[in-house]
Amino acid sequence: MKNLIACTVLILSLSFAASAQTAGTKSTGDQKKKLKARMDTLETELKLTAEQQPKFEEINAHFFEEMAKLKQDDGSRLSKYRKLKAVTKGRNEKMKDLLTAEQYKIFQAHQKEMKDELKSMRSQ
Repeated sequence: MKNLIACTVLILSLSFAASAQTAGTKSTGDQKKKLKARMDTLETELKLTAEQQPKFEEINAHFFEEMAKLKQDDGSRLSKYRKLKAVTKGRNEKMKDLLTAEQYKIFQAHQKEMKDELKSMRSQ
């Protein structure tokens, strides 16, 4: 199950990177707005408490910073994949510690939706 979650996040992350490379006409501002909207929707669905909210945002901010660093990395695909997997695993572990069991299920479902959406975008 943990491997499934890690793979899902990995695929999502790789898909974001691939779509960012192929969609040269999209502006970074548009991408940031879409990402912000998705994160806001997820936060609403999770019904985070006042205590969870800042920690959730901190975990995600750190994750996206690491993803940005990884995108700029000059390493091989394999090394990037391994780093991505480690970053994703760390994020999932932190989320599992932060969220309740029910919230974590919602978080996982959201990751699966993103994965499916990205797969459909790639097949077009």
